[in-house]
Amino acid sequence: MTDVRGPAVSDSTPLIYLAKIGRLSLLKGVFKSIYVPEAVFDEAVTQGKALNMIDAFIIEKAVGDRIIRERVEPEVDAEYRFIDTNTRLGTGEKEALKLCKQLGALYFIADDREARRVSRILNIKSVGTLGVLVEAYRQGLIAKAEALQILEALMKAGFRMSVSVYRRVLDEMET
Repeated sequence: MTDVRGPAVSDSTPLIYLAKIGRLSLLKGVFKSIYVPEAVFDEAVTQGKALNMIDAFIIEKAVGDRIIRERVEPEVDAEYRFIDTNTRLGTGEKEALKLCKQLGALYFIADDREARRVSRILNIKSVGTLGVLVEAYRQGLIAKAEALQILEALMKAGFRMSVSVYRRVLDEMET
Protein backbone atom coordinates (compact mmCIF):
# COMPACT_ATOMS: atom_id res chain seq x y z
CA MET A 1 0.00 0.00 0.00
CA THR A 2 2.94 2.35 -0.39
CA ASP A 3 1.46 4.45 -3.23
CA VAL A 4 -1.55 6.06 -1.58
CA ARG A 5 -3.44 8.38 -3.91
CA GLY A 6 -7.04 9.42 -4.08
CA PRO A 7 -9.67 9.18 -1.42
CA ALA A 8 -10.20 6.58 1.29
CA VAL A 9 -13.45 5.97 3.15
CA SER A 10 -13.38 5.08 6.83
CA ASP A 11 -15.68 3.08 9.02
CA SER A 12 -16.14 4.21 12.62
CA THR A 13 -13.89 1.75 14.50
CA PRO A 14 -10.53 2.97 13.12
CA LEU A 15 -11.57 6.58 13.75
CA ILE A 16 -12.67 5.83 17.30
CA TYR A 17 -9.60 3.85 18.36
CA LEU A 18 -7.11 6.23 16.78
CA ALA A 19 -8.91 9.16 18.42
CA LYS A 20 -8.94 7.34 21.79
CA ILE A 21 -5.15 7.18 21.75
CA GLY A 22 -4.64 10.65 20.28
CA ARG A 23 -3.36 9.34 16.93
CA LEU A 24 -6.08 10.28 14.46
CA SER A 25 -3.34 12.15 12.60
CA LEU A 26 -1.99 8.79 11.35
CA LEU A 27 -4.95 8.52 8.99
CA LYS A 28 -4.40 12.02 7.71
CA GLY A 29 -0.71 11.26 7.20
CA VAL A 30 -1.21 8.04 5.25
CA PHE A 31 -4.16 9.09 3.07
CA LYS A 32 -4.64 12.26 1.02
CA SER A 33 -8.25 12.53 2.12
CA ILE A 34 -10.57 10.48 4.28
CA TYR A 35 -14.31 10.48 3.77
CA VAL A 36 -16.97 9.35 6.20
CA PRO A 37 -20.62 8.78 5.36
CA GLU A 38 -23.41 10.16 7.52
CA ALA A 39 -23.98 6.84 9.33
CA VAL A 40 -20.31 6.62 10.34
CA PHE A 41 -20.37 10.24 11.54
CA ASP A 42 -23.48 9.39 13.55
CA GLU A 43 -21.84 6.31 15.12
CA ALA A 44 -18.48 7.92 15.84
CA VAL A 45 -19.56 11.44 16.74
CA THR A 46 -23.28 11.88 17.47
CA GLN A 47 -23.70 8.69 19.49
CA GLY A 48 -20.28 9.09 21.09
CA LYS A 49 -21.03 12.63 22.20
CA ALA A 50 -24.33 11.46 23.69
CA LEU A 51 -22.24 9.09 25.83
CA ASN A 52 -19.74 11.90 26.54
CA MET A 53 -16.90 9.93 24.91
CA ILE A 54 -13.85 12.15 24.43
CA ASP A 55 -12.94 10.42 21.15
CA ALA A 56 -16.23 11.64 19.64
CA PHE A 57 -15.26 15.25 20.28
CA ILE A 58 -11.80 14.64 18.79
CA ILE A 59 -13.28 13.11 15.63
CA GLU A 60 -15.82 15.93 15.31
CA LYS A 61 -13.02 18.49 15.49
CA ALA A 62 -11.05 16.62 12.80
CA VAL A 63 -13.96 16.67 10.36
CA GLY A 64 -13.14 19.39 7.85
CA ASP A 65 -9.40 18.91 8.21
CA ARG A 66 -8.79 16.15 5.61
CA ILE A 67 -11.67 14.13 7.07
CA ILE A 68 -14.69 14.91 4.97
CA ARG A 69 -18.30 14.13 5.77
CA GLU A 70 -20.16 13.02 2.63
CA ARG A 71 -23.65 11.79 1.84
CA VAL A 72 -24.26 8.71 -0.27
CA GLU A 73 -26.13 9.86 -3.37
CA PRO A 74 -29.60 8.30 -3.87
CA GLU A 75 -28.58 6.77 -7.23
CA VAL A 76 -25.56 5.05 -5.64
CA ASP A 77 -27.67 3.92 -2.69
CA ALA A 78 -30.15 2.36 -5.12
CA GLU A 79 -27.47 0.74 -7.30
CA TYR A 80 -25.77 -0.91 -4.31
CA ARG A 81 -28.93 -1.64 -2.33
CA PHE A 82 -27.99 -5.34 -2.34
CA ILE A 83 -25.39 -4.49 0.35
CA ASP A 84 -28.29 -3.73 2.69
CA THR A 85 -29.32 -7.39 2.64
CA ASN A 86 -26.14 -8.39 4.48
CA THR A 87 -27.32 -8.62 8.08
CA ARG A 88 -23.75 -8.99 9.38
CA LEU A 89 -22.90 -5.41 8.38
CA GLY A 90 -23.84 -2.36 10.38
CA THR A 91 -25.42 0.73 8.85
CA GLY A 92 -22.11 2.61 8.93
CA GLU A 93 -20.28 -0.17 7.11
CA LYS A 94 -23.00 -0.40 4.46
CA GLU A 95 -22.93 3.34 3.83
CA ALA A 96 -19.13 3.41 3.83
CA LEU A 97 -18.97 0.69 1.17
CA LYS A 98 -21.48 2.56 -0.98
CA LEU A 99 -19.51 5.77 -0.52
CA CYS A 100 -16.36 3.95 -1.66
CA LYS A 101 -18.12 3.09 -4.92
CA GLN A 102 -19.53 6.61 -5.26
CA LEU A 103 -16.13 8.27 -4.86
CA GLY A 104 -14.05 5.61 -6.59
CA ALA A 105 -12.12 5.34 -3.34
CA LEU A 106 -8.97 3.26 -3.47
CA TYR A 107 -9.20 2.15 0.16
CA PHE A 108 -11.85 1.21 2.68
CA ILE A 109 -10.53 1.66 6.22
CA ALA A 110 -12.29 -0.89 8.41
CA ASP A 111 -11.54 -3.52 11.02
CA ASP A 112 -14.69 -5.63 10.73
CA ARG A 113 -13.94 -8.93 8.99
CA GLU A 114 -17.28 -9.10 7.15
CA ALA A 115 -17.01 -5.50 5.93
CA ARG A 116 -13.55 -6.23 4.58
CA ARG A 117 -14.80 -9.40 2.89
CA VAL A 118 -17.57 -7.46 1.15
CA SER A 119 -15.10 -4.75 0.12
CA ARG A 120 -13.01 -7.39 -1.67
CA ILE A 121 -16.12 -8.61 -3.52
CA LEU A 122 -16.70 -4.99 -4.61
CA ASN A 123 -13.03 -4.67 -5.72
CA ILE A 124 -12.22 -2.15 -3.02
CA LYS A 125 -8.94 -2.58 -1.15
CA SER A 126 -9.41 -2.69 2.60
CA VAL A 127 -6.99 -1.75 5.32
CA GLY A 128 -7.52 -1.92 9.05
CA THR A 129 -6.28 0.21 11.92
CA LEU A 130 -3.17 -1.94 12.23
CA GLY A 131 -2.53 -1.70 8.49
CA VAL A 132 -2.64 2.09 8.81
CA LEU A 133 -0.09 1.84 11.62
CA VAL A 134 2.25 -0.32 9.51
CA GLU A 135 1.84 2.00 6.52
CA ALA A 136 2.61 5.07 8.65
CA TYR A 137 5.81 3.31 9.74
CA ARG A 138 6.72 2.33 6.16
CA GLN A 139 6.17 5.89 4.95
CA GLY A 140 8.50 7.17 7.65
CA LEU A 141 5.76 9.10 9.43
CA ILE A 142 6.63 7.33 12.68
CA ALA A 143 9.68 5.47 13.97
CA LYS A 144 9.52 1.80 14.94
CA ALA A 145 9.61 2.59 18.66
CA GLU A 146 6.68 4.96 18.23
CA ALA A 147 4.78 2.35 16.20
CA LEU A 148 5.26 -0.15 19.03
CA GLN A 149 4.02 2.43 21.56
CA ILE A 150 0.93 3.01 19.41
CA LEU A 151 0.33 -0.74 19.19
CA GLU A 152 0.53 -0.97 22.99
CA ALA A 153 -1.78 2.05 23.40
CA LEU A 154 -4.36 0.48 21.08
CA MET A 155 -4.37 -2.70 23.17
CA LYS A 156 -4.75 -0.69 26.39
CA ALA A 157 -7.67 1.19 24.79
CA GLY A 158 -9.42 -2.15 24.22
CA PHE A 159 -8.52 -2.78 20.58
CA ARG A 160 -8.79 -6.53 20.06
CA MET A 161 -6.24 -8.52 18.12
CA SER A 162 -5.06 -12.09 18.22
CA VAL A 163 -1.50 -13.05 19.04
CA SER A 164 -0.97 -14.04 15.39
CA VAL A 165 -2.14 -10.62 14.18
CA TYR A 166 0.15 -8.93 16.71
CA ARG A 167 3.09 -11.00 15.44
CA ARG A 168 2.18 -10.24 11.83
CA VAL A 169 2.24 -6.51 12.57
CA LEU A 170 5.70 -6.89 14.11
CA ASP A 171 6.85 -8.92 11.09
CA GLU A 172 5.49 -6.27 8.70
CA MET A 173 7.61 -3.64 10.44
CA GLU A 174 10.71 -5.83 9.97
CA THR A 175 10.42 -5.96 6.18
